[in-house]
Amino acid sequence: LTIAVNNLNDPGVNDAPTDLTVSQLAVDENVPAGTEIGTFSTTDPDASDTFTYSLVTGIGDTDNSAFTIVGDKLQINASPDFETKSSYNLRVQTTDSGGVTYSKELTIAVNNLNDPGVNDAPTDLTVSQLAVDENVSAGTVVGTFTTSDPDPNDTFTYTLVPGTGDTDNAAFTVDGNQLKINTSPDFEAKSSYNIRVRTTDASGVTYEKALAIAVKNLDDRGVNDIPTLTKNTNDIFTIQGKGNSDKATLSVKLTGQSSKHIYELGVFAVDDEQGKIEGIATSDAGYTEAALKRSKVILSSLTNYPVGFNTNLASLEEFNSGQQLRFCLVRDSTTDSILAGQAAFTDVLLSDPTNVKITSLGNNSFSLSWKASNGSEFQDLMLTIQATDEDLPLGVASQGKQQGELLDLRGVTQQIKADFVVNREAAYDNFVGFYEVANENGGIDTNDDGTADILVGQAGYAEAAIRGRVAGIDLMVNNQGSASYSGNLEPDSLFAPFIIVNGKPDAILDVDANNNPAVYFAFLGANSDKTDHIRLLEKNTFGFEDLAKGGDKDFNDMIVHVNLSIG
Repeated sequence: LTIAVNNLNDPGVNDAPTDLTVSQLAVDENVPAGTEIGTFSTTDPDASDTFTYSLVTGIGDTDNSAFTIVGDKLQINASPDFETKSSYNLRVQTTDSGGVTYSKELTIAVNNLNDPGVNDAPTDLTVSQLAVDENVSAGTVVGTFTTSDPDPNDTFTYTLVPGTGDTDNAAFTVDGNQLKINTSPDFEAKSSYNIRVRTTDASGVTYEKALAIAVKNLDDRGVNDIPTLTKNTNDIFTIQGKGNSDKATLSVKLTGQSSKHIYELGVFAVDDEQGKIEGIATSDAGYTEAALKRSKVILSSLTNYPVGFNTNLASLEEFNSGQQLRFCLVRDSTTDSILAGQAAFTDVLLSDPTNVKITSLGNNSFSLSWKASNGSEFQDLMLTIQATDEDLPLGVASQGKQQGELLDLRGVTQQIKADFVVNREAAYDNFVGFYEVANENGGIDTNDDGTADILVGQAGYAEAAIRGRVAGIDLMVNNQGSASYSGNLEPDSLFAPFIIVNGKPDAILDVDANNNPAVYFAFLGANSDKTDHIRLLEKNTFGFEDLAKGGDKDFNDMIVHVNLSIG
């Protein structure tokens, strides 16, 4: 047991400050020296305490000399210039009237105002294609360069320059804004090229970037032999489909875990080789939220699996061919819970060298070894990822999306046979079933007109779901046991799971509302506690939590694996 001590803020006992903030964390470029940036405030348990602020040495004090504190005001000593320095790091200490202190690292951003008449530097450089087919003729155009620059209507000159990543500059020529290959490429001889390109604006200000140009492996018919997965120096993956396919599939397998935490692995698409999302850089505020909103859940690892459950978790995810990808890990929570405001974004770890060690295994595959707890080893969660030409199983089109723990048979024209394997690690005798929903938002069509009549969160939702459940799919099992069931699902339909805690449907549908057991759904708004109770373990495999407010959050109380086939 852990016994907490409540802080009663006894009169006459001075408590330490607990936080320090400044009203503004950004300053416009070109403001005059001495401009006030913001006002400090301190969080302190002692009412009506007073505070003194000072710049101190410690973590994040690299730019203290650029600022002055006057009373509770932060001032900048010299006019800032975004092109020279885009942000400052400082460390501030607050001292209460009793001499007790608290210090904190702060980052002050410089706003780029792109003043008329002031030339800004280019900020990025891209090429329209990062791959070239093997065996194309010498002089083939690989792609067209473009430059991002705050100055409207600026013009740019492109050149190949020495520097990091320039090992294959000689294999290419820049003609205007086009990149051309000098000789016919051969995948078997060289599968990729590294070049360094400079863009120069009309005023002579430059920006440089290393680029990797892949060579597509073509067979004798001119078709790409295999799907590919590559990684750049920023740990951004690019997945390329087989042949001329506009789709590409990623295979992910859990190979080991040593942590006592539960993890949910996600993958999200980024917009460029630096990992930006709609202009938000990886270091910017709001990046984690933007990433999570794009993220697809791939699989989840548990720490206490029921007896007999196959723990060799593996999953497939489909992307647009050529999409750039990055991974994230949610610790002891779910993406749905965080986006619903029930858990903090600090529970999310993004793939970077501090969190994950990435190793190429050859054959378009990589290992991802995560350090997601307080340990020093990258062994908390270990996975392999690989581009594959495997087909996705039936029913998974919605899985991985927000609150998408569904069996999606839309577009299927034949009846589906469903085989279920059920495992349990719970004291309660739970019941799991499936009901048809009208759309991915969980609405229920009660009169078969194709329109949702009862929406998630409305009165009567649970009763309508239970009443409309798929007949014959009544999933129950003894504790630490395993059971198999079979049933049929109608084509061109969408089915959602539910769990009745320590009860059966009759208790919900009888006239006595006082004996109703708890019922939980994949849609948080349909749950009485608005908490996530169903998570995706792998494609077509769902883990259930039967306790209110998430209970022990082990999601192993019932585990249901579904195998769907044309039946």
